[in-house]
Amino acid sequence: MSASRIYLPTDSWEPGEFPAVLAIGDSWFWYPRNNVLQALVEHKRLKDPYRFVQMLGNNGAKLEEYVFGRYAKQLEKHLSPGFRGVYSAILISGAGNDAVDYRLALRRNCSRAHSAEACIDEDTMGVFIGKLSAALSALLQRITDAYADGPVQRPDIFLHSYDYPVPDGRGFKLADLKITGPWLQPAMEARRVEAEMVLRRGVCRILIDRLAAMYERFAATHERVYFISSTGCLASDNYKKDWDNELHPTQAGFKQVVDRCWIPVLAQHGYAKPAG
Repeated sequence: MSASRIYLPTDSWEPGEFPAVLAIGDSWFWYPRNNVLQALVEHKRLKDPYRFVQMLGNNGAKLEEYVFGRYAKQLEKHLSPGFRGVYSAILISGAGNDAVDYRLALRRNCSRAHSAEACIDEDTMGVFIGKLSAALSALLQRITDAYADGPVQRPDIFLHSYDYPVPDGRGFKLADLKITGPWLQPAMEARRVEAEMVLRRGVCRILIDRLAAMYERFAATHERVYFISSTGCLASDNYKKDWDNELHPTQAGFKQVVDRCWIPVLAQHGYAKPAG
């Protein structure tokens, strides 16, 4: 396999290793040891020019912060004239941290709710999805504006969904030391969702499906913006094989997501080799 490299925002590019992909995202791009980007650049079907990736954002990043917040300067740098001719594709990941901030759009007291649907506060869900859509629109507009005044065409943009997590209280651990999380179980306990895993998993499923639908609609209504769906990709029974904690797959899980969901879409647009 050809060489590959994922550059952090503070890294300098090595001669001859200019990245062809700009990846703007949160922990599914940044998760240590294994993540979507690592699985992608190591995949045998990805074409060689796209094995060099420039990463922006960070763990815990929120979608709006790429335009209006702490990561806006990173983005402005890579949308400046000296960088615009480098990138062929832009990958965007986000919304997981936003959802936790909105308490998963749960009702304030779900103790009497006996179905996942009854746990959802539709008003809060509407505000949450609307805010994400507005942030995504602002990000796309900023990228489009940057390429409007020059000879270089705006790169293709790829959005992705998540898969259905299991709110079992597992956070991110390193050498048996919990670093952060859990994220889902505390939100459900704060809103008094019954401690019945089928119910709690159903709540997560609704949230992930709503996010996926928002991204899919966005891609369908914007030119050269594509959606990668990964809902239902990972194991739902022996889930710990595919899920490292409440929000992040294992290395094997990320490889499945890339192989089954990302590569087929990228191949349709010339970034990966056809199957077979």
